[in-house]
Amino acid sequence: MRVVVFEDNDDKWSDINSVLVEKGVRASGIRRVDNVAQFVEICRAQIDLCIIDLLMPGVRGGDCRSAGGELLQMLDFSGMQRIPVLAITAFPGEADQQRQAFAARGCIIYDYNERHVWLQALDIFIAQAKEKGRYEFLIFTSIKAERDAYLALMQSRVESTQRIGLDLLEFDIDGRPGAAILLPRMGLINAAVTVARALESYSPNAVAMSGICAGVAPNATMGQLLAADVVWEYQSGKWLDDAFESEPYQVSIPQATRLTLSKLLEAESLVARLERNYSGDVRPTHISAPKLAPFATGSAVIADGRRLEYVRDQHRKVAGLDMEVFGFHRAVELSGQSIHSFSAKVVVDMADTAKGDSLHKYGCHVSAQFVLDAIRALR
Repeated sequence: MRVVVFEDNDDKWSDINSVLVEKGVRASGIRRVDNVAQFVEICRAQIDLCIIDLLMPGVRGGDCRSAGGELLQMLDFSGMQRIPVLAITAFPGEADQQRQAFAARGCIIYDYNERHVWLQALDIFIAQAKEKGRYEFLIFTSIKAERDAYLALMQSRVESTQRIGLDLLEFDIDGRPGAAILLPRMGLINAAVTVARALESYSPNAVAMSGICAGVAPNATMGQLLAADVVWEYQSGKWLDDAFESEPYQVSIPQATRLTLSKLLEAESLVARLERNYSGDVRPTHISAPKLAPFATGSAVIADGRRLEYVRDQHRKVAGLDMEVFGFHRAVELSGQSIHSFSAKVVVDMADTAKGDSLHKYGCHVSAQFVLDAIRALR
């Protein structure tokens, strides 16, 4: 859970901060903003609850002025209209002047001196915000074997549960709470709907998808880890007799996420580190360097050379082929949340008739380990 407290008075800040910690909010999840100009530091952050004062200086060290209405507008203009806002002020006169504007925003102004009142209200706000901020990261997988790979990798306690109709494994990464969600079925639509539902209910800092995929030669080889750079749905377009006119719409990963992944993929001996705890017997006969690569997604498995040519014609460097990645990234894009999002899958077949499952366990393990490393690096 992430709480931002707009407060310039040191004593009042210390009091509110202590109350939040006593009520179960992690100290690391509480951020203080002591002047209006500092808002720029949090305007793109994932926030679950705002506690604001009505009088604050415009800049650090400046004179206090009426700032409550201005802060509400800044929250709205930054796309934070849905974040719960609680106002606590020690100046009743200022509260009377701003009460109507705050009420229009659905925000109640509380008198700091009526401590029992705002403490009870804070309990309700925290309970509502805790559910929204329950997870700092979410990982999506399309089959059980992909998610089971995390069980062997986690050193913290793992709990199997269900929330909002989703199948989850809950665990921490370096003290950060998160979950791996298993899709109800494979496929683009199931991925899009499940991700959209999760992001409607939770506000993580990062979301990811791991697992296995097909590779497109010569841009991919068996056992190679591919992190999606740009993704599209290869089956969008029009069939005219025996000819297909493609009309793909692409989604790119966030640039900040791409830079972090690029550095991770450049690391020496990356594959050896990802394989370190792998307990299976089968490994690729040839090791290819992991890379960022174009991904194409469709609703059906391709195991035919002619169909594969339609995909190759859409992007000369397409390397990955699967049934979920585009749905995952498109749902994140439409959610409106400015968060890290990425997908990483390992090639276990070449989209031809020679499909097999010998590398499935390896692919699930390596992709899961990379996703865990990436989430650690994305802050």
